[in-house]
Amino acid sequence: MPPIGELTILIPVDISDPEPPPLDVLDVLRPFEVVLLGYFPVPDQAEPALIKHEYEADAQTRLDAIAEGRPDVTDILVFTHDRGATIDRVADQYDCEAVLTAGDTDHIESILVPIRGDVNIERIVSVVAELVRGSRATATFFHSIDEDGDPSQGEYLLRGTVERVTEYGIDADRIDWQLAEEGDPYSDIVALGEQYDIIVLGETEPSLRERIIGDMLSRIIDDIEIPALIVRDIE
Repeated sequence: MPPIGELTILIPVDISDPEPPPLDVLDVLRPFEVVLLGYFPVPDQAEPALIKHEYEADAQTRLDAIAEGRPDVTDILVFTHDRGATIDRVADQYDCEAVLTAGDTDHIESILVPIRGDVNIERIVSVVAELVRGSRATATFFHSIDEDGDPSQGEYLLRGTVERVTEYGIDADRIDWQLAEEGDPYSDIVALGEQYDIIVLGETEPSLRERIIGDMLSRIIDDIEIPALIVRDIE
């Protein structure tokens, strides 16, 4: 069973904003390793070195303000043309299992975990187990099937996933599952997300950069207010 603290989470934040978010979620994630990536977007036609020379002091001050009082957080400042590529590179460099994006919260008591199948499921299970074990949260695994789907297969997937989580030593009463039949996965997840503190989504592409370009995950992230934790598929 992996020990608490083995989970490493990357949190990217646009540090070019004069008033970046306070990120209370950093305090919630104290049981885990957190890498705070302050990225400063550089226009395509501009030289990163020139932008860095002009804005580095202010950007570093903003990043320091977010990390203040959190000595366990590793903070990094990067000036970049490509946000997605930078996130990928830093996540690889620090062996981050997941990337937190969108929203902020000062508590995590309930976790929503939509799953679509066996893709990346072992990494999703391990991350959720660590989140639950490092907090007082409960987790609900959710699967939505369309009108042509087989409810019995969906239930089999959910029950099997919950069983995998309990193998990490998590009490069964802290894990639940919910199946939606003949629904629209995107709409179901967005609506259900309003009832939870954080949503855990599995990355389906080998690159977070590719995921950001667009697909259902990006639509979900855009339309929810709670933090989204993207579990990387790096096998």
